[in-house]
Amino acid sequence: MEKPYGKGVTPAKEIAYAAIMAALLIGGQLALSCVAGVEIVTVLLCCFSFVFGRRSGVLAATAFSLLRCCIWGFYPNVVILYLLYYPLFAFIFGSLGKVKQSTYENFPIWAVILADIAFAAVMVFCALFAATGLLKISRLAKTMVITLLWVVFGLAAALFIVFNVLVILRRCGRVKSADTLKVVLVTAVAAVCTICFSLLDDVVTPLVLGWGFSSATTVTYFYGSFIALAPQTVCTIVTVATLFLPLTAVLKKLKR
Repeated sequence: MEKPYGKGVTPAKEIAYAAIMAALLIGGQLALSCVAGVEIVTVLLCCFSFVFGRRSGVLAATAFSLLRCCIWGFYPNVVILYLLYYPLFAFIFGSLGKVKQSTYENFPIWAVILADIAFAAVMVFCALFAATGLLKISRLAKTMVITLLWVVFGLAAALFIVFNVLVILRRCGRVKSADTLKVVLVTAVAAVCTICFSLLDDVVTPLVLGWGFSSATTVTYFYGSFIALAPQTVCTIVTVATLFLPLTAVLKKLKR
């Protein structure tokens, strides 16, 4: 007798769903590869892992991380980065998907504090580099990146306000649905993960290529990563905030 893998999901179906998602992730990344900082991988993998769980998400993320090398090449630093980041990303959102609906409806104080810390981390990170002039990149790129960092700051601040207002209104019984609260929370986690991806790259690449963390090459690489980091974070916040509910609704119907 087959071991249940979730409602309506057998081991064969789980593998098939993970394979289809890996193909969608590859196709989405390939289609948008010509546009710097714009990607669809985060929202697709986030929603898939949330609905299908940690195991399916990690399986799809691992397959995607390896298969993409067939298109862009097997560079050791990139392979390590993707195999570290995306399976962990899938595990995080798979874990969020396992949280009971009642928990989202009656959000505990400790979870509110953690979410606020996530929002604050994004805002502090963006303000630090946008307002202090720490970015050591070309003047043209600097203007663009600083503008986008302030956009990220504004989006994070808006999410922070909306999230806390919703928490207060729910506790007062003024808001019945917890969906908006869930979207804001997931968006915050996705934004933090996106920033962590670039920071992890700034550690993995110099380590694998032997540059040394204090070398001029490493410092240049770190600041250069902001050219992709800023638009990626904006893209993540916008796509996850707008597509999370419809995509998870479709995936839940598919899972049945």
